[in-house]
Amino acid sequence: MTEITERKTSEEIKQKILEALDEKPMNALEISKAICSNWSTVKSYIEELVQSQKVKEISFGEKTIYQKITEDTYFGIPIKEKDRKMLKFIISTAIKEYQEIKEEQIKKTELAKLIYSVNSNLNLNLPIVWYLYGPMPLMVLDLQNDYSTEFVPSNEQEIKKAIKGWIKEKTRKYVREMTKELYMQENAVLYDLKVRIYDILKDKNTGNLKDLLREFYLTSMASGLDSNMVYNLYNVVSGLEFLKKLNNHLGEILLTFDGIWKYLASKNLYNSLKILKYSQEEIEIYLGIVIETKKYLAEEALSNLNETYLGELPKELPKYKADDLDKKISKVIDKYIESEVWRE
Repeated sequence: MTEITERKTSEEIKQKILEALDEKPMNALEISKAICSNWSTVKSYIEELVQSQKVKEISFGEKTIYQKITEDTYFGIPIKEKDRKMLKFIISTAIKEYQEIKEEQIKKTELAKLIYSVNSNLNLNLPIVWYLYGPMPLMVLDLQNDYSTEFVPSNEQEIKKAIKGWIKEKTRKYVREMTKELYMQENAVLYDLKVRIYDILKDKNTGNLKDLLREFYLTSMASGLDSNMVYNLYNVVSGLEFLKKLNNHLGEILLTFDGIWKYLASKNLYNSLKILKYSQEEIEIYLGIVIETKKYLAEEALSNLNETYLGELPKELPKYKADDLDKKISKVIDKYIESEVWRE
């Protein structure tokens, strides 16, 4: 008996391609296998999707990769549709409940922390990552967007109860207090130090800036992050403090620290995606250029600050007077070097 296969329309094939790219970026051959369609047919429809700006073509090494263009996630990182629906439900419910309880609109930072709390307490396993200000969902939080959804989860009442409880408990505190409490709860020492360093630089109160930068350097190193730039910043700040020129350059130091933090936070985002089981190749596609750009900007700011520091050094450094012991040591070293040269 001959098997009859249903012929797909062009729009159906395009939709299948987009659904396949919801999972991860792929090349044309991988897409054709995923949707069980002819490679040449898939390739032609991909080109149409690229032209209509629904798919992005990326050169990755020697391969050409295709990524779905999404406007509702950070850096276009794809999330599963079930997670998108759940996040929309939590966000829309939180906005509504906050308005009813507080009679005002929820702030974006509060919303991010609410989602993080609900996700952690109910073990929802949503795509939550750590970035510039701490934990946040991969879905973009824009209070001007419409997050309404017809999706209703099976644990609807449990989620609503958790949302109401968070609003009633946490909104009695300032966002700043909530943030610090979250950092301490999650042992996010680096994030807490970051806030304290920003505060010092903005308030122009440099009392313990050097000590905090030293602690920030040690913590970033212990966290496995690139700490070389932090160490260099610490050295420059120490030098300016010694020269009693620190207060003259707080704006430049703030700009440099901001650049370094954005670079380190992008590395934290990278690590978060690894925890969420995104593959190494996927993460490189999403964040490779982002991280390199932030690293370049941080290094440039640090280089400019270092030039400023060198310009503050005295033109003539005090001459060092060698004592008799120094002279004896120098003669011994000279003799040793001569003997080694002649041996060769």
